[in-house]
Amino acid sequence: MPKKKNHVSLKQKIYKQLRHDIVFGRILPGEHIKEARLTATFQCSRGPVREAFNQLDSEGFLVLLQHQGAVVSKTSPEEIADFYAMLELLEAQAVQWATPRLEAADIEHLEKINTDIKRISCEDNSSIEPWSSANLEFHRLFRRKCGNGQIDRIIEDIRMRITRYRHMSLLVTAYDEYLLDHEKIIDAVRRGNAEEAGCVMRTHIRRAKDVLMDFLSKFPGF
Repeated sequence: MPKKKNHVSLKQKIYKQLRHDIVFGRILPGEHIKEARLTATFQCSRGPVREAFNQLDSEGFLVLLQHQGAVVSKTSPEEIADFYAMLELLEAQAVQWATPRLEAADIEHLEKINTDIKRISCEDNSSIEPWSSANLEFHRLFRRKCGNGQIDRIIEDIRMRITRYRHMSLLVTAYDEYLLDHEKIIDAVRRGNAEEAGCVMRTHIRRAKDVLMDFLSKFPGF
């Protein structure tokens, strides 16, 4: 039994490391990942590596190659636009549902998150990971307070599939506009205007989509 537990833990460790590297652009779309390199790195058999590959394949991060490891999958601009269209509708709805449910402490937390984001230097590429994490925390609060348990799961899945592309576009985007959107959302929520808060969130998601689509048109290799 202990060996099985260690095996599962190792598989999860490999899975999390690979997904992190893919999401944050350390391994790029189209790049070949070989089993042998991972077995050497993690000092393990092929079993945990293949299981990690299978999970990443099911989530759309990898394409498995027979006897050759795997390749990081590519997503077409059309698919990304479709994902954002769904994200726009779902995140706006989450904000609308959450607004009447939010308490003063929740609004204070949103303000603190936005303040924390402002403090992160956006000129240094190394700050993108903490910036992204804080930004996701802002969005997650609405989803987890909206009263619909399924919407959080669905949005997390969509965001997981586009985060690696989003990370690359953040290298060339204007952060101030995103922060201003956040401030407008907080203001609408504070006033209890759910419809306005939802509309601002729609604009916010659409802005992110436009930035990413512009990036992909200039760097189609991603």
